[in-house]
Amino acid sequence: MSEYSINASAINISFDGVHILHDVDFKVKAGEVHALVGTNGAGKSTLVKIINGVYKKDSGTISIFGKDLEYNTPEEALKAGIAMVFQDLSLIPSLTVAQNIFLQTHPYRKGLLIDDRKAGENAKELLSMIGVDTEISINDKVEDLSVGKQQIIEIAKALSHNPKVLILDEPTASLSSAEIESLFTVIETLKKKGISIIYITHYLQDIFKICDSLTLIRDGKIIFREDTIDINLKYLVDAMAGGESESISWNRKKAMRSGTPLLELKDLNTEKIKNIDLKIYPGEIVGIAGLLGSGRSELLETLFGIEKLRTGKILVNGKAVDISSSSKAIDEGITLVPENRREQGLVLDFAVEDNIVMSIINRLKKFIVVDREKTGKIANHYIQSLNVKTQGPGQVVRYLSGGNQQKIVVAKCLASDSKILLLDDPTFGVDIHAKHEIMKIIMDYASKGNGVLFISSEFKEIAGFCDSIYIMKKGRLTEFLSEDVSEDDLLLKVQ
Repeated sequence: MSEYSINASAINISFDGVHILHDVDFKVKAGEVHALVGTNGAGKSTLVKIINGVYKKDSGTISIFGKDLEYNTPEEALKAGIAMVFQDLSLIPSLTVAQNIFLQTHPYRKGLLIDDRKAGENAKELLSMIGVDTEISINDKVEDLSVGKQQIIEIAKALSHNPKVLILDEPTASLSSAEIESLFTVIETLKKKGISIIYITHYLQDIFKICDSLTLIRDGKIIFREDTIDINLKYLVDAMAGGESESISWNRKKAMRSGTPLLELKDLNTEKIKNIDLKIYPGEIVGIAGLLGSGRSELLETLFGIEKLRTGKILVNGKAVDISSSSKAIDEGITLVPENRREQGLVLDFAVEDNIVMSIINRLKKFIVVDREKTGKIANHYIQSLNVKTQGPGQVVRYLSGGNQQKIVVAKCLASDSKILLLDDPTFGVDIHAKHEIMKIIMDYASKGNGVLFISSEFKEIAGFCDSIYIMKKGRLTEFLSEDVSEDDLLLKVQ
């Protein structure tokens, strides 16, 4: 039998003519925990989705324990012995642990009925196998369990298929320190049972705690495969950045932090963020550097009235304001460009014009009828000023490119006459030309005395674009930086 549980060789894939993976070789030894590492957009997700059968490769081979296999669906990958636990949990809260574990398969039946007793016995065996049967009862309802225990139930669910290879995608992103240690214990148990684990994370320090080896992927190409004992965190960070971690100059003068802040947060607390103090001054672009699960998106959602504020104050121009809904946020001059533009920022089957004026439609009514002359003027203004590539204000947004869709989301925010713009990864998934156009729009917005709170998965953007930067970890702001920093500096600080 081969020493490798997974041996992917010369894997290539393209989307819409764009080459994403280039002759990728990826190997995982039997019974090892192997990290797949890279920045956002490096190709990690694409590679594991090929291994898991979500995507069909253009060329290359995948062998499982030395046997070449062809499969094109996750179900076929499961039959081949590959299971994946995704970052977003897929449990049904109102069902029990046992019911969730066998939700997809229902293998134990009495005629047409499910044999709950037999399913319970086997669920208990699975929990025992990973060493959590004394902590989690098969009769517990999932909604009563912590996120960490729910993550372990997802693993047990994957193990019900008896996989040889288990892929874990960002498994610690939403866990507490104690829950992470519990998860690591489970991973060690699985490793001893000979199960290979592909471990994907942005928390690089975890790799050196739990992983035997790692593969670094950058720009769709494999850079190296190393045992973790042979490298250190600084070496890995430098390699991820590819020697190009210096700040990009956007030729803009830093805003002065003086006078009354445009936006000030005092001891903000929600379910997911703690003791947040933050200031944005007129003309300032403030960055938040944090890893997935750090609370960065939740902070922006709190400021836009999506997440419920428990305690603390939000001040706009020195005046305390109530932001208990998105409409109240807009009334106070705060708007959000959300992380997922297609699901949260746009109505895809509406026209460009309708999307741009959506948040201010009540301001554009004559009695109860929308003033279409006004909406047309507003839409045309932003189409021209933001250089949106479209057939006109009546074109359906779904058929625009990703970069132009993002411009429409930004236009919707600008149309509301906001003074504070919250940006959650505004350049993610757009081409380089659209990215620079969007950054220019943001710079012009700030130059008019407005304020920007900016999140990006690319720390190079934060380092080179922002006047000042807050570091965020586990729901807290841990450091404030007003001096120039590099991408490397930020990658190390957020760990």
